[in-house]
Amino acid sequence: MKKLENKKILFIAPAFFGYEEKITEKMVELGAYVDFFDERSVKSSYEKALLKINPRIFHKKTITYYNQIFNKVSNIDYDHVFIIKCEMIPVEVIKKLKNLFSHATFTLYLYDSLDNIKGINMKLKYFDRVLSFDMEDANRHSQIMFRPLFFIDDYKVAYNKQKEYKYDVSFIGTIHSDRFKIIKTIKDIAERNKYKYFLFCYLQSKFIYYFYKLSKKEFYVAKKKDFSFNKISSVEIADIIDKTKVVIDVQHPKQTGLTMRTIEMIGMHKKLITTNQSIKEYDFYNPSNIAVIDRINIKISKEFLDSPYKKIDDVKYMNYSIENWIIEVLGE
Repeated sequence: MKKLENKKILFIAPAFFGYEEKITEKMVELGAYVDFFDERSVKSSYEKALLKINPRIFHKKTITYYNQIFNKVSNIDYDHVFIIKCEMIPVEVIKKLKNLFSHATFTLYLYDSLDNIKGINMKLKYFDRVLSFDMEDANRHSQIMFRPLFFIDDYKVAYNKQKEYKYDVSFIGTIHSDRFKIIKTIKDIAERNKYKYFLFCYLQSKFIYYFYKLSKKEFYVAKKKDFSFNKISSVEIADIIDKTKVVIDVQHPKQTGLTMRTIEMIGMHKKLITTNQSIKEYDFYNPSNIAVIDRINIKISKEFLDSPYKKIDDVKYMNYSIENWIIEVLGE
């Protein structure tokens, strides 16, 4: 019998690099019936940028959007209402969900820190289960359980210590906070030392680029060609990382939880350079595989770059798979 055999799941999450599709596919593979809806009522990059700045801007549109969802699913007896992040879902919508699906287990997963999600604290009480990727948030709040993120099957590869690489270092990610400044510094270090590198700096829209150009000092020297305004697929990302020896991770300065990219490196048996000091507290941490750098005084050790990856044990490895993540998050 499959682990989610005959379970009915209403799944609501923001679109985030196709991971919402991978989660949906895996739940279906595990035997569940799944209805997925994007938590955002708007689709264009411009509208999403405005929604991020102030969710109230599209409040009326959001309510109409969720009423349309209710009309589609109100007659289904769900076992789980599974929501990720919940930043753009008004409290009145959550209350209606609770009334409509009173027999369902309501689960919230947070892949961002509480301080970065507007209005989230007033929503926690409506959920039976709340889990977060952020160890500090879980330690501070008795209602929140700690559960790191996962790697999808695209990143599950066999260990190969004889592999040769096209790139010494690579970075793929959305630009926020001080990320561009740090990546630019690493690029300068790579060029000085003749390291081969691949950098993919994503911005949601040109509107965001011009906004940062006016508001962030490090963007004064930035050019549009430094960024991509089109997303890259998980298959393309996996291919680039597969050709890379050491992957760069720069977490949000207000965040201590480990990014998706960090966990994916477990799946791909990759070495990591990260600004996240809290990684030292995790069961897979090994200084031979993971170099923790200061985001102000950035130094990259040639010895670290040249040394091979050391394989972690299989139990720890599988704990971070998408299948184990889904089963643990849903409490199944």
